[in-house]
Amino acid sequence: MSALTALFAAAWSRAAGWVATAGTVLALLLAAYAAGRRDGGVAQRHATLERAARAREVRDEVDRVVDRSGDALGELRRDWRRR
Repeated sequence: MSALTALFAAAWSRAAGWVATAGTVLALLLAAYAAGRRDGGVAQRHATLERAARAREVRDEVDRVVDRSGDALGELRRDWRRR
């Protein structure tokens, strides 16, 4: 039994460096993935806010044009009246 324990201890001492390296690499990959998701979420929210602002500008412009048009009913009566 002690020979088997010694064999496992020797194998672990050789593999411990590789296991630590693999763990470090996995931790770095996980950190990069999490940072990418966070940045992607921020970029998505920014794009959504830009689209909403642009839509608001268009709505405001349409409202200004409609307000400047004056009396729509009178204009329709004038344009469609039989002569």
